Order: sequence, then C-alpha cells, then structure tokens
Amino acid sequence: MRKTSAGWAVAVVVAVGLVQPAAIAGVAEPTMITVDTAHPSGRLPADFVGLSFEMRELGIGNLDPAKGNMAPLLRTLGRSNVRISGNTLDRDTLWVPKGQQPPNPLPEWVKDVVTPADIQRLNRFLHATGWKSEVGVNLGRWDPALAADQAKAMSSILGDRLVAVECGNEPDQWVGKGFRPAGYAYADYRKDWEACAAAVGRHRIAGPDTASPTSSWASSLAADGRANGLSMVMVHQYTMDPTGTVVRLLSPATNTAQKNAATPVLAAARAQGLPMRIDETNSAYGGGIDGVSNRHASALWALDYSLQMARLGLAGINFHGGLGVCNQPIWNGKWQLYTPMCAADTADEAAQVYKAMPIYYGIWMARQLGPGRFLPVTVSGGRNLNAYAVRGDDGRTRIAVIEKDDASTGPVQLSLKVGGRDRTASVLHLSGSSLTAVDTAVQGATVDGAGHLRPGRADQARVRKGAARLTLAGGSAVLITL
Repeated sequence: MRKTSAGWAVAVVVAVGLVQPAAIAGVAEPTMITVDTAHPSGRLPADFVGLSFEMRELGIGNLDPAKGNMAPLLRTLGRSNVRISGNTLDRDTLWVPKGQQPPNPLPEWVKDVVTPADIQRLNRFLHATGWKSEVGVNLGRWDPALAADQAKAMSSILGDRLVAVECGNEPDQWVGKGFRPAGYAYADYRKDWEACAAAVGRHRIAGPDTASPTSSWASSLAADGRANGLSMVMVHQYTMDPTGTVVRLLSPATNTAQKNAATPVLAAARAQGLPMRIDETNSAYGGGIDGVSNRHASALWALDYSLQMARLGLAGINFHGGLGVCNQPIWNGKWQLYTPMCAADTADEAAQVYKAMPIYYGIWMARQLGPGRFLPVTVSGGRNLNAYAVRGDDGRTRIAVIEKDDASTGPVQLSLKVGGRDRTASVLHLSGSSLTAVDTAVQGATVDGAGHLRPGRADQARVRKGAARLTLAGGSAVLITL
C-alpha cells in the first residue's frame, strides 16, 4: 500500500473519458483511493504554480500586454508568479539607467539591454494579468552602481508586484561560464551576495538560485543570508538530463528523486523561518527533450510534480520557458522543447501570439486545486498512479488522480472513498491519445488563438455512502470536485 499525504482540494486527476466500470471488459482489480477529510495539513498557496522566463524577454520587448495573447494566456491560468532571470541575466544583459544611452559600441558580451522602460512594460503586463514577479540583477558581471539603480527603479515602478530581487543566476556554475576564477567557492559567493544585498537594499531579496537543489550553497545561504535581508530561498530543479525518456519522466523513481533532492534545502529554509521556491524548473535541463518535454507526458508530469512539491511544503514553483517558435532554437537552440507556450511561426513570434503546449494544460489543471489545505490520501493498487486531495478555501474538496501508464495499457478502475453524504461530483478530464502525442486537451477543449480555454461541461459521478467508482483511461488525469 502506498500512502501519499496527498494533495490540493478534493479533486481527482485522471484524464480521458469517464466510463461505467461494467462497460469495459478485463478491467483489473480496482485501485483504491481513500481521502482522509478529518485531518487537513499543509497549505496549497494560490500562486503556487507559476512561470519563469529569461531576462532577454524583457530586453527584446516581450511580455507586452498591448500585443498578442500572452496576457490572456496568463489570465487563463489564474493569478500567480512569474520569475524573470535565467542564464541571459549574467551572461548577456546590461542595465541602462533612465536618461542614459547604452555605450557605443556595446561591450562584446552584451546581447540584451534592459532599461526602466522595460520594467514599466512589465508593470503593465503584471497589472493586466494580476501576477507578481521576481526579477534578477546581474551579479555575474557585477556593477554595484547599475545594480542599485535597477533595484531602485524596479521597487519604484513595480511596487508590491515585485516579490523579490534575485542577485545573479546559478552562481555555483560561474566558474565554468567564465564569470569567476577557478576555486571560486561558497565563501567567495557569500561576499558577492552580501555586496549585492547592500546595493539593492535589505528588502525582498531572494537567492541563491543555484543550478540544483542539492547544492550546499542554498542551505548555507539560508543560514547566512537572513541578516542581510534574504526573504526567500530559491533554487532550480530539472527532473532529468537530456537523455531522459517518457518512461523515466513518469516513473515512481523520479517522484522519489524529486522529493529527496528538494527536502534538505527546504529543511534549511524552514529552520530560518524562510519560504522556499523552486523558481526555475522543467522536465529536463538544456531546453528539454524532443518527444518527451513537448508531448502529452509532460502535462501529466507537470500536474504530478506541482502537487508533489506543494504537498512537500514549498512556497511555489516556476516552470521555465521561452517565447520563440515552437521546437525551434533561440539563443541556446533548445529552449522551445519544454516551454509552456510558444509561437507557431516567425510571424506569430513577432506578433507575440502563442499557442499552448501540452505542459500548459498540466499547469492549468494544477492551478484549479487551490488555494486550500491538503488532505491525506491513501492509494493502493498496481498502476503507476498518484492521487492528491485538497480542501479548498471555498469549502469544496478536490481530488486529482494522475494515471501515468500509456493508454495502450488499458483503463484503470478506481474505487474512491471520500466519506460524507450522498452527492454528485463533477469530473474534469485531462486527456491525450498517447503519452507521446501532442493532442492534450481538458474536457475535449484546447486553448484558442485568443489565449482562452473553455472546457466542455464536466461529467457527473454519483457518490453513494461516501464512495464512488470510476473507470479511467491510461495516460490521463482527472479533477474531481465535491
């Protein structure tokens, strides 16, 4: 028997159609899912599942609410958190203060220039979507005067929409990128971070943005940074290397590895009374894997991963992406494989018109569960299936069930025990024809060109004497609301 301190409001995520158990021959022994409604535990924040983009997106004029459909795409997800930083922050980006012109010629390393006008555009975007943001300052190529000016401008322009300033990106990899000499270690980084904190002011500062949650730098900064204004511990986590497969992405071993990697830093943050956010994440580093990161499997993984990390007690996660042409190279040639949204062609890219990739639907489903408090869930059965439950602040219980076997394995019969009176549950499906297909949908609906998702009418399931029986297809997920 497998016990997960499951999830967000009572909802079950299992995609694909709801069928009466007797209608399908050969269904195996039922998978039992029991929700403990009497013992709510950790909280699922409203903004838990967010997005992450590179600093270059500001420098090239993206995230403009007056253009395209990016603002509606974020409004469709619901108010949350967008982080703007990434490799292009330290490597490519120069801040130019108001009233000044960029140097002519630009330094050889500069590929993107960001100014207060870009922050004003970001503010309009955040206002239009209801989202908030963390934004990075260049610590890899350090200039204290420019950092102080940028922080002052961001604080003045963004106000409460600025959650935190991030000092640099992935400093534990700076030696390999040529930003610091060989032998650069945490003690050296701590001095750099303290210089950044002093320049930007001791208010809303996050770090260290290490490349992995297993880096000791994150736990060390959690202990050392509080005195210098550290307000949130942030790290990156990518589930696989570029050799990963669909089977590996959705495996129980991957679930365990994700949890084990994040737990020590979370404990260090909690010991200092600090929240922890995985502010850059996705299925595989290096831009993702073709046939994995851009397929239906990524939707199931994103839903499962979001709930798993929320259940663990993190403050939030941000799925990284880029706003170029789908599956085409941007600056590193790889980003567009795992991105939640991308342009169909270069004309749409110029117009800032994007389509939703499979992972977007998994993020959307996860966003439907909160805010609320997790309820313990017990799962028993032989399928590759996870379940989470949340009692929402609205009083509704939602259960998410994610079935991660391929559709070819056949359906799974679920026996759900939720207690309480007889009633009717609504059932919303996340479906795809196979794990490696791209035809992900919610209740048969996909995101339209205007950035809206309008799922069809939810199915209904009867709960009698506190129990319900459902038959769900392999490779799908369901959100059950009571």
